[in-house]
Amino acid sequence: MASTQATTDGRQGCTATGWQHLYVRHKPEETPLYPIIEQHAHRFFAELREQGASLPSFVQAEFEHYLRCGRLRHGFLRVKCADCRHEHLVAFSCKCRGWCPSCSARRMVETAAYLVDHVFPQVPIRQWVLSFPWPLRLLFAARPDLLTRVLGVVTRALSTAVIKRAGLSHRAGAQSGIVSFIQRFGSALNLNIHLHLLVLDGAYTFTDDTARFHHAPAPSQAELERLLDTLVRRITRTLVRAGVLVEDPEQPWLDLDVGSPLEQLAAAAVRYRITVGPLAGRKTMTLHSASAVARDGVTVKALTAARDGFSLNAAVACEAHQREKLERVCRYVAFRAHRPGAAECRRRWVGGLPAQASISRRHHPCPFRTTRLQSLSASCLPRH
Repeated sequence: MASTQATTDGRQGCTATGWQHLYVRHKPEETPLYPIIEQHAHRFFAELREQGASLPSFVQAEFEHYLRCGRLRHGFLRVKCADCRHEHLVAFSCKCRGWCPSCSARRMVETAAYLVDHVFPQVPIRQWVLSFPWPLRLLFAARPDLLTRVLGVVTRALSTAVIKRAGLSHRAGAQSGIVSFIQRFGSALNLNIHLHLLVLDGAYTFTDDTARFHHAPAPSQAELERLLDTLVRRITRTLVRAGVLVEDPEQPWLDLDVGSPLEQLAAAAVRYRITVGPLAGRKTMTLHSASAVARDGVTVKALTAARDGFSLNAAVACEAHQREKLERVCRYVAFRAHRPGAAECRRRWVGGLPAQASISRRHHPCPFRTTRLQSLSASCLPRH
């Protein structure tokens, strides 16, 4: 006769189906992010109203949906095991595409599994990361249609470069493949719109309906720099034609009016600034580790080119047999693409800090060596 057994951490499983199917109910109210939103969201919107400003309704709806996500009091399903008859209560989820950690993590896992199982062939894959200067990050946040056009420019340039490195050409019928992700935030919870592109590290040719893959060697530093020059030139030309970038012999400048409250919040989030509350206008305080401060010089990343605020990186690659590594890379880029706000898994409470202060730990230091970022709970809401 089947029975239900429980582990010490609260997980439960049926002996009839084995321990491979275990369920743990998500409890958002016990996470660090939930009380911050619950306690300070209303005050955040109230302070905006006092300033005569308001945000689009979808912004407030995102907060409200998150506060209802995973809470049994807002609705649930009773799920019963057909073998042991044990029941679970599964709370409704918000299914939002913003920054809900639970829903975004589920979407991250599903996206990565689908890409590895059904999209990417058994060939080498390389991740390309393109970052933009601060003004362009703000522009793309305000004008996503321009980001779509720039993404097309980037994918065409990358595809051509990979095909050439494989010794082929578009004219000969060679084709590559790209899966792109638009990420909207950085590890410091700043608004940082940048592109992650998973590109076949080579190209296909087709003869009598038979596909043959031609592996491309890793790009050299000189090739990366030439490719970045091409991207900067084509992106600049695209934005000039769109009428948002004014060419100037000394310094091109954006013709962009940051007028709406949402755009003003985005501008502050790009520059690591606090926008509302008693600390409005101040830069978010950063903490440096002793080891980070002790290092001299600027660390140069492998397979990275940079100029004029643009950065292009191609250091991460997966061989054809490294499917587990590829899935981890897919999870990483999908995770950050689906969660443009709260880095829940890296947020920790730290004793000894001011009341309602939290620390977001960084996996890797920023170029200016920031390893930890401290922000007051209410003040970090605009950046989410």
